[in-house]
Amino acid sequence: MNMSDSSNMIEPPVGKAMLGTSNIEPNVLEKQLINSLDEDKVDDLSKCLFTLNNRRYGPIAGAYVVVCTKEGEQWCVGQLNADRAKPVILFEDKVFSNPEDAQTEAQNIKLQRGEVTPCRNH
Repeated sequence: MNMSDSSNMIEPPVGKAMLGTSNIEPNVLEKQLINSLDEDKVDDLSKCLFTLNNRRYGPIAGAYVVVCTKEGEQWCVGQLNADRAKPVILFEDKVFSNPEDAQTEAQNIKLQRGEVTPCRNH
């Protein structure tokens, strides 16, 4: 989903700059991740990402992460996402057996998409 594509987002109330949420169902890896985390902490993270993304919801360009999905066995590339239901988008086709390969792939995605580290000062 592109940051400019809000057709997949639930509309916030008129006149409100508030954290939205996607109407796209989370994938299996995302469900496992979210269900294993404290709901209040996920909400806090989502609010921080919303602020970090200049009060816009959706994926944060250039903000790729590596998430351990099976302790000591499996790592997945994800993208930070200002969304209260899904603060990280996990790419199911980008799963690796070690964190180094996942980190390399995250950097490759960023380069392929021509994205840079998100700017925080506007």
